[in-house]
This record gives sequence, structure tokens and C-alpha cells, in this order.
Amino acid sequence: MAMDSDVSLQPPEIGEHIPPEMAFEWARESVREKDWSMAARRWAMLRKVYPDEPTTWFQAVHAHLEAGELDAAESLLVLARDRFPNQPYAKIQPAHLAMKREQWDHAKEILEQLRVECPLNPHTWTSLAALSAHDGDFEAESQYLWKAAECTPNQPGFYIQFAESAMNAEHYEEAAKRWAILRERFPELPIGYRRGAAAARATGDYDAARHLLLTHQYGDAFVEELADQDFPNVADTRSPLNKLLGLVWIKALYNLRSEVRRNYLSFTWWIIEPLMYMGIYMLVFDVLLTRGGENYSILLMTGLIPWMWTMKSIGTSSTSILQGQQLMLQTGVQPIFFPLVMLLQTALKQIPVYILLTGFVWLNGNPPGMHWFALAPVILVHALFTSAASLAIAAAIPFFRDLTILVPTGLTLLMFLSGIFYDYSVIDERWHSVFLLNPVAYLIMCYREIFIDHTVPDLLALSWRGGVCAVLCGVLLMVYKKLRYVYPRVVME
Repeated sequence: MAMDSDVSLQPPEIGEHIPPEMAFEWARESVREKDWSMAARRWAMLRKVYPDEPTTWFQAVHAHLEAGELDAAESLLVLARDRFPNQPYAKIQPAHLAMKREQWDHAKEILEQLRVECPLNPHTWTSLAALSAHDGDFEAESQYLWKAAECTPNQPGFYIQFAESAMNAEHYEEAAKRWAILRERFPELPIGYRRGAAAARATGDYDAARHLLLTHQYGDAFVEELADQDFPNVADTRSPLNKLLGLVWIKALYNLRSEVRRNYLSFTWWIIEPLMYMGIYMLVFDVLLTRGGENYSILLMTGLIPWMWTMKSIGTSSTSILQGQQLMLQTGVQPIFFPLVMLLQTALKQIPVYILLTGFVWLNGNPPGMHWFALAPVILVHALFTSAASLAIAAAIPFFRDLTILVPTGLTLLMFLSGIFYDYSVIDERWHSVFLLNPVAYLIMCYREIFIDHTVPDLLALSWRGGVCAVLCGVLLMVYKKLRYVYPRVVME
């Protein structure tokens, strides 16, 4: 038969060893694609394997109804009701069939009876809402949809239907209120913001529409703080530094919170990641190549963790202005905001990692001493260097997009030239001074002097390097300020 040769009708391996819900996904694929005839045929095949599952019967009836195959739907519904007389669909689907046949009085009679018998079934109320929609009674339709939503307060589907009914009736102000209810109950759902913005635009409230889209993308606290900046459409706006930094702080915290919520292990990944890297490099250099040596794990950690801070700061900041172009164009936020957010976000993630580093060194026989106080200036200079490098690259990339390809390669080269996997003393002494011109290599040397050699680095040499980085940061701040109104044009090219 042609049906048997249809690849789309070849079911997955189904049977008693497969949970029904897993097998049902095969038919639900067609339901999601609204290929109702195919869905009906797939439910029919599943019904042969799972004849005692009501889903295979009543979902097939629904598919036939949606496909317009009313006779097939009616025949199957009779069998399904005989087999499962107490199922809610056994009582509701006759009303759906009557509405499909445009037997409105009969449908109303069935639903009025269900209104008394099944008041807690949301499908009773959605069916009554469909009947009211046919009669053009928007008020009654809204009341019934709201009752359906109240039956399932923890499920968003009926609240969405409640709001969409107002959109379909072009009652956009009412729709905006209903989408607000959905956002209040289910703030994580994008549809509440997208469709709410569409309703706001339809009423001519473009500011509210923009606010909703930004809130969904960047968070409510961030957008409210942004509103205090008075950015839009003011040519001479110069927000105070403390306001800009407050905005950076809120956005960084929002990004971190979103990242934590997306991952099952949440912030634990911030610690697991460097440990995984260390495990890989220990395996390669210490076990396979036998080039580790005594205290190699400490040497590796004191190089790897500072390097990951630098790498992540530069990597995330480099394209931040391009990625933030929508927000910059919509609100006029300063371009430097984007790399600063990435820098702060990365720095905050390093706090537990650096705590891990100090604990790791301590547990491996290197207890803290007065020399550990030298960590403060080393970390400060490290932060200044990372900021200067990240701000410089982020400033250049909108003008020279090819740098986005070169940055990863440059970071890889910098990694191997910074002594992360080895002690720089193994290099010919003639090259030591040249090797330490690399700021990352110099900073790693300072960390190792504190953690491994138990000595204080040369604070004078550290100070002048920090001074150079601070001056560079200052120059870059002025460059960003001068190019503030150039970047919006450049990112659109």
C-alpha cells in the first residue's frame, strides 16, 4: 500500500518497553506542524500498539476534526466514548463536532450541561468561549476564557488564549492589560513581552512597546535604571560617571543571574571549568609528556586561572559593541557601556575562582603569609591591563571587523607565550627580559612568586606597569567619549 511506503508513516520503535508519552511525540510532531491528516494516521498506528491509552483515541478525533474529516471523527468518537466513558474529552468532543457541523444549538445544549457537570475542566470554558466568539459576543468569550485560566493558574496556555482573543478582536488596549497579567504570572515567557509590545504599538504607545522589548532582553531593573539616564533623543546628554557605572553594575548582575538560571549546576560551573582545564593540561603535560615535575599542579593553576580571566575578558568584550547595537541605537546608551559590562561580569565570576586558587595552594603545602598581601597590587595591575586590552580591542572592532577573526588566534598565541604550562626559567636566560615584556607572562610570574616562591614581587616594576595601564585606560575613555556618536553609525554599516 502507498501508505506503508510513506517514510513519514514509519513509526519509531514502539511497544511495551517504550513509555507511551515518548511514543506519542511521533504523532505530536504532526500536530505541531498542523498536518492534521498525517496526525490522524499516526494516532491510528499508535492506537494499534496502545489501545488502552485514551490519548490515542481522543487526539485522533481532534486531528480528524481539524482536518475536516467529520464523518471519520464521529465514527471514532462513538468508539472512544464507549471505551472511555468517564474521560473529559468523551463529554467535550461531541460539542466540538457539533460546532464543526455548525449545529450551534446542539453544541450550546451540550456545553450548558457540561457547565454544570464539569465546571473545573478548562476545556468546558474554552469551548463556551469558542461558541461565544461565533456569536460575536466578545465580553462572554473573555469571561469564559478567564474562567479557563483560573482553572489552571499554574499553566500559561489559557492566559495566552485569553490575551490573544483580545488581539483577534482588535481590542488592543484590553489586550495590553491581558498580556500584563501573563507577564505578572509568568515573567519568564517571551510571548508576554513580544505580544504585549505588539498590542502597545497597535495603540500608538511606542515607548511602552520599546520598554517591553528591552525589559525582556535586558531585565526590568536594568531598563528602569536606563530610563533614569535620560538617554533618548537628547543630543548633548552626558550622564554622570556614577550613573553609568550603576547601569553597568545592574546589567552585569542581570547577565550573571540569567547565566546561572540557564545552567543546571548554576554558578558551580565557574569553578568546575578551570578544574576541567587543569585536569586536561595535567593529563597532557604531566602524565603523557612527563614534563610536569614537582608542584606542577600549583604551577599550572597559578598560570591557568589568571590567564582565563584575561582570555575571557578580552574574548567577551571584543565584539560587545557590535552585539549591543540594538540597545545602543534604541536608547543612545554610551558605547563604552558594553565592554565595561563584560569586564565587570568576568571579574565577578573570578572571585570564587580566585578563592579556589588560594585554597588549592594552601592545601598543597603553601600556607598564607605576609607575602600574600602582595596579591592586592598584582590583582589590581592585572585588572588594569585586562581593562586596557579589552577596551582597546572592543573600540577597534566596529571599524575593523576582520579583527574578530584575528582575536582568537592572537589569544592562542599569547597563551603559549605566557608561560602558563611551564616556568619561564626553563627558557634561555638571554630571553628572559624579552619574555617578560609580555604583560600576561609578567603577571603570571608575580602570582608564582607569591604562591610558590613565598616572596613579594618587585613592587616598583609592578607599579610602573600598572601606571602605564591606567594611563591607557584613561586615554581609551576619552576615545570612547569622542566617538560616542560615531559608533551608532558605524555599527549599522
